[in-house]
Amino acid sequence: MQVLWLGGAAPRIATAIAAVLLTGCNGSSLDSPDRAEWQWTDLGGPDAATPELVGNHATLTVAGDTLLIGTADGIWRRPLNTGIADWQRVGLHGRTVQALTYAAGNTRLVAAGYDPRDERAPTAWYSLTFGADWIDAATWPRAAAGTADAGTSFAFASLAQDPVNSEVLYGGLDADSIAVTIDGGATWVLTNGATMPNFGYPCVPHRPRDADVLLQGCELPLDVAWVGARDIDTVDRFTLTNFRFVFGYPQLGEIGNRRINAIVPVSGRDDRILVGVEGGLLELTSTDGRWSSRDAVDARVIYRSDGDDPQRPYAYIRAIAPLRGDGRHVLFGGTVNGPNDVLSLFETTNGGLTVRRVPTPMGFIDPRVEQAIALAGDDVLLVISDVDAADRRTSAVYRLRRP
Repeated sequence: MQVLWLGGAAPRIATAIAAVLLTGCNGSSLDSPDRAEWQWTDLGGPDAATPELVGNHATLTVAGDTLLIGTADGIWRRPLNTGIADWQRVGLHGRTVQALTYAAGNTRLVAAGYDPRDERAPTAWYSLTFGADWIDAATWPRAAAGTADAGTSFAFASLAQDPVNSEVLYGGLDADSIAVTIDGGATWVLTNGATMPNFGYPCVPHRPRDADVLLQGCELPLDVAWVGARDIDTVDRFTLTNFRFVFGYPQLGEIGNRRINAIVPVSGRDDRILVGVEGGLLELTSTDGRWSSRDAVDARVIYRSDGDDPQRPYAYIRAIAPLRGDGRHVLFGGTVNGPNDVLSLFETTNGGLTVRRVPTPMGFIDPRVEQAIALAGDDVLLVISDVDAADRRTSAVYRLRRP
C-alpha cells in the first residue's frame, strides 16, 4: 500500500484515507468517551542540558525501579516509584550521551554519544552495575592512522538492540553509517569496511524481531526521505548487504522530504513498525515479514500535518509509545522546527481514524516531547525538554497514568 502525501502517480492502495484527518484535536474531548483523561506526575529532571539531536532521541531507560537518563553532562538516575527524589549523577561527567539502552540479556547498560572536551576520547561506554560505574569501550569508531584526522573519534547518534542476540547492538553515526558491537558494547567496528561515516543527518536504525534485516529511516541526501533495508549475516555481523528502498525514495510522492525521526516496533506484530516523521506518524507493515521490497510493504498514515492548522502542529515526531499489541492505540509526540507554542502530544485509539492532542496541566514554555516509554497500556513515561528564563534547555520525566 502506498500513501501519497505530495501527489504523483496513483497509489497502490489506500485503506486508511480517513487517517490523514485530525479530529478532536483541541484536547477537549476523547476519541473514546469511556476513557478517562491522563493523570500527570512530574518526576523532575537532572540539572544538566538536553543533548541536541535531530531525531531518535532515546536517552531514558528503566532498570527495575530506577530511571536512568543520558544528558549533555553524563548519566543521571532516580527511583521510579518514589514521589519526591532528587536526580543524582552516576557517571560520564562531561560527556554528551545521545543514546542509552540494554545489552547482554539486560545485565549491561550501554551508552553512546561523544565527549565535547576531547575529540579523541571514547564515544561509547558500558556499565556492568546498572549505571553505578562506567567503562570506556576498548575500541570505537575513529579516523584511521595515516588520514588527516587520524585518531579523531566519531560521534554516535543512536543505538538499536538486536532482538535475537542481546550481545549485539547497532550504533547509528552520521548519515547511514553503522557501527556494530558483538560483545555488549565493549568493542565497536564500522560495517562493510568503512573507515569513516558518510556525510548527512544521522539515520534511525531499527532491527526487526523476526527478519534478518536492519531497517534505516533517513533523509539522505538532504531533502530525500526513505526507509531502507539491508540484510544481516548472523555469522558476519559487520557486513550488511542487499540494500533496497522499502518506502519513500525514489517514489517521492510517498513521503517527499519529511525527515524520519524515530522507528519503534509494536509488541503484537513482528511485521509492523511505527515511523515518526517530519509532520506525521506512519505505520509500515511487511506483508512477507522479510522487508524484501517496497511492493511487500503496506503503509498507513496515522497522523499528518501540513503546517496550515495551529491545532495540528507540524511536529517532528520522535516519541512513540504503542499502547496496544497491534500498534493502533498509540501515544506520540515531538517538536516543531521553532518555538513550541503548544505541547505536540497526541493520542489515537483507532490507528489514526481520529487523533486528539493530549492536554497537560504543566506550565511549559517551549516544550519538546523527546521520548516515550510504555510501562503498561495505561502507564507511560515521557521525556519532555523545556527552556528556563535564561533559555537553557533541560529534560524532565513525566509519568502519565489513566485511572
